[in-house]
Amino acid sequence: MTPSRHFALSFFGPVLAGGLFCGLVLLSWNWLEDHRVSPLVSMLLGALVFGMATRWFVRNYIAVTCPFCGGKSYEIPDRGNRFMCLVCGKDH
Repeated sequence: MTPSRHFALSFFGPVLAGGLFCGLVLLSWNWLEDHRVSPLVSMLLGALVFGMATRWFVRNYIAVTCPFCGGKSYEIPDRGNRFMCLVCGKDH
């Protein structure tokens, strides 16, 4: 995967995951109200949790191809859209 595609997935992935969760809440709205669970609070908290979990998953498990050696590179913590290659150790 290229760094630009990784950035797009990091940006749009959590939004899509939160939207899917909100859709599930909409489908189960009556069931949630019958069991005295607030659907709007569930929607808000669930969308935030799913968005954060998706961002964490993309950062830690989806590799970017190193432009120097072709190895796997993963995002460096606390440095947005910067990657460290596991094979050659270069930062790009």
